[in-house]
Amino acid sequence: MFKFSKEDLVFQKLQVMTQDVRTAVSKLRETYSNVKKGNRDAYVGDMVRIKTIYEHIAMVREEVLSSLYGEAFLPDFKESMVMLSQAIYDTSKAVKDTARALTFRKVSEKCLTMLTEQIDAYLSLVEEASSKLSIMVSQMSSDIGEAIKTGREIQILERSGDEIKDSLLTRLYELESQTDVISILQLKDVILFMDDILDYMEEATMSVEVFYATLKS
Repeated sequence: MFKFSKEDLVFQKLQVMTQDVRTAVSKLRETYSNVKKGNRDAYVGDMVRIKTIYEHIAMVREEVLSSLYGEAFLPDFKESMVMLSQAIYDTSKAVKDTARALTFRKVSEKCLTMLTEQIDAYLSLVEEASSKLSIMVSQMSSDIGEAIKTGREIQILERSGDEIKDSLLTRLYELESQTDVISILQLKDVILFMDDILDYMEEATMSVEVFYATLKS
């Protein structure tokens, strides 16, 4: 029977984590859609599902860390994999925090109407980046060069997200005189947590670049 190396087993667990992130991001899109429709039962259910996925990612991360610190790995490999698992975990937490900010109270219809096109665009970027994150991690054990290229694509998406974020915040503050302060703060949290999702995905790409550098040295 073919036996996987301990490094391969680490990569497999990291791949499970990224697949969970993709599922959570997809569920976040559904959450936002249900919030726009005012379907409270549906978006509360979405939030519960995202929290469950987040907890599973946390559990798998603990397994990764237990393996990395419990067995003999090259120090550089261990360091880059610890960094990567942390970045993936932080990404999932940002997804959870975005969903929680969206659902903890009824979102202002005025804000939703004015911001929905840009929020949809931002969520599309996040969804594309989450797909590339999963691809990047799957490439690490077989073609690190391709993984680096995929990581660069994620970095481009993150920069595009920054532009949308700045535009969203500007538009949001323009609504200050038309809606309540709590709604402004709520949507600000949503925007900043979405920004965190892409930021942590970008951190994951940096971990891959560290890993690549250790292979070349």
